[in-house]
Amino acid sequence: MPPNAVSSPAAQDVLLGALIDERSRRGRLRMKLPPQDHIFAPTTAPPTDPVHLDVLEQRKRQWLLTEGERYFSNPDAPALPAPSVREPKPDLDAVVQVVEEAGYHDFGFAIVRLDYTDEQEWERWKGCFDIVQDQTVDDSLGGAKIKDKLLTMFVEDQELQGTGWHGAVSYFSDLRNNDQVPEGLDTPVILVADQTSVNSLLHPTKHVKPWIWAVDLSYDWKIGHVPPAVVISTVKYPGFFRVALKAVIPELWPLLMGTGISGLELWGGNDSVWEGPLR
Repeated sequence: MPPNAVSSPAAQDVLLGALIDERSRRGRLRMKLPPQDHIFAPTTAPPTDPVHLDVLEQRKRQWLLTEGERYFSNPDAPALPAPSVREPKPDLDAVVQVVEEAGYHDFGFAIVRLDYTDEQEWERWKGCFDIVQDQTVDDSLGGAKIKDKLLTMFVEDQELQGTGWHGAVSYFSDLRNNDQVPEGLDTPVILVADQTSVNSLLHPTKHVKPWIWAVDLSYDWKIGHVPPAVVISTVKYPGFFRVALKAVIPELWPLLMGTGISGLELWGGNDSVWEGPLR
């Protein structure tokens, strides 16, 4: 039954949730990821951790709002692409598949800069970051098809100095609400650069790959939440994790944009640098 066939908002949410679950299932199949429990019709018990549960409920509400806007703007369009369109393409990596199937003109991430103490180091870091990202696209199967579409949106404002996670998320959200974020960069998790993450690339240490912060927009950030000086394991989802620079485009982006997976699901629950499951 299509969502527009019922009038009850609760019933519409159930049907929209089923569409989201099916799209996620197909996305994981396309990327050759193991199946996971449905988000809106789970067969397992919900999380008992209140922080985990609250973040999940916020994310579900945002998914439903987005899906409702998409569906009711054109209810006659197919709710889901034909399965044949979503069959795995072994000659293309996941990032290429997602960009081409969505028809994005640009794709990538916004990076919010939090540290403004050394302009020369920052400019050097941006150049090195771009080189790493270009190389990951070059190394992707079919990467030549999308290389010219790769875009990094550097968000810089001296007022962000010292504002932490709350400042970064609020600033990006304002840009998004004012239609200043390209569709292919409108990710549920943004990247944040501080002095520690910049140093991981420019002044690397042994056994730690260069990384950047991944920050969940749906997390309930409070003023005063700042990047930790030392990352430690925790049983509660902190709303952020470290991601290897070489995994940003070929791993993190297609998972977020192609499967509907959340930051909470990607978080490993430890202090390691996330490198992704796709390779």
